Amino acid sequence: MALVLVSYDVSGISIVTGDEPADPQTPIADPVQTGHVTNRPFIVAAGFYCYGLLGNGCTPLWQLVQAVDGEQTTIAFQKTGP
Repeated sequence: MALVLVSYDVSGISIVTGDEPADPQTPIADPVQTGHVTNRPFIVAAGFYCYGLLGNGCTPLWQLVQAVDGEQTTIAFQKTGP
């Protein structure tokens, strides 16, 4: 099992997952909520995941992450507006 931490300027924002979009300017199509929120690590099976945040008020719109058994991987998003 692996840990993933999705860092963001605001805690408690829902994390979504889905297929990797064709380019960085395209949000995840048909995102599915993971049941996890920003700034709290969560456990996943080792593998590759595409994560974004519910609402698209962040940059980047999505990120790929490789979760590695026994390790914590951190990805960071930032607010785009006030």
